[in-house]
Amino acid sequence: MTVAANLKIEENPFARKLGIKEWQGRPFIPPKPEEYLIDELIPANALVSLQAGNVFGKTTLATQLAMSVAFGLPFLDRYSCLQPGKVLYINARDTDEDSHRRFKRLVREWTSIPGLSSRIDEHMDNFTHISLFDECFGVTPHLVDVSGSMTKTYTYLHQFSEYFKCKLIILDPVEDFFPDNLKNISELYLKLRQIKSTVLLVADHSRNEAFHKVEVGMSIVEGGLRIHSDYVGRRDVGMAMGAGIWFPTV
Repeated sequence: MTVAANLKIEENPFARKLGIKEWQGRPFIPPKPEEYLIDELIPANALVSLQAGNVFGKTTLATQLAMSVAFGLPFLDRYSCLQPGKVLYINARDTDEDSHRRFKRLVREWTSIPGLSSRIDEHMDNFTHISLFDECFGVTPHLVDVSGSMTKTYTYLHQFSEYFKCKLIILDPVEDFFPDNLKNISELYLKLRQIKSTVLLVADHSRNEAFHKVEVGMSIVEGGLRIHSDYVGRRDVGMAMGAGIWFPTV
C-alpha cells in the first residue's frame, strides 16, 4: 500500500496550488513616489539593510540617514526626505559618548546645509539615540528570544514607535538584536513588520544571510553606495568619506 493510496488528488490541498496562475494574475504594486521616506531610494515602512565589505563608515552613514529624516535634510545632499519625523536609533555596541562625538562631528562637517544648528534646535526631539552598551536600561538588545517570542526590549521599541509615530528605526548592529541560536530568523522579521516604520538593519558582517527578506539592501562599496531594491532593481550612488562624513560624488 502506498502512502497516498486512500487520498484522491482532488483532496490534496497542495494540488489546488498547482502552477503560478495566482502569481501571474496578482499585480506587483511598487510604492508611489510620495510613499518614499527618502526620495527614489527608501520606501516608507520598509525593511532596509546596510552592509559593507572592507569599507568602514556604516554607522556614520546610518547616522546621516537618521539626521536626514529627523531634521528634514537631503540624504547625501541629493535625495530629499519626503517624510521627516521622529527617529529612534538603538546602538548595541557604541557608548553614548561615542555616538555623541559622531553626531557633533557630523554637525560640524555638514557644511552644505545653512542654519543646520537652528534646524536641529527646532526639531531636537525628533532624534532619539539609545546606547544599550551603557547598560542603563535593564534589558539586553535581543528583540526576540531563542523561541522567537518577543522580549521586553521589543515591547519598549514597539510602544515608543507607536506612541511617537516614528518614521525611522535603526538597529546597529542587527546581529546583537537576536540570539545566535534563534531557531527561526523569520520570527524576527514578523516582529519587525509589526512596527509601522522604516527599519534599517545595520550589519556588522557582510553577506549576512539574515537580510534575504528586506525590500531594500544597501552596501557600501568602493566608490559609493550600491542599492538593490525589490522595486527599482540595482542602483549605484557615488559617495566618498572625507573629514568623518560621507559626501556625494559624481
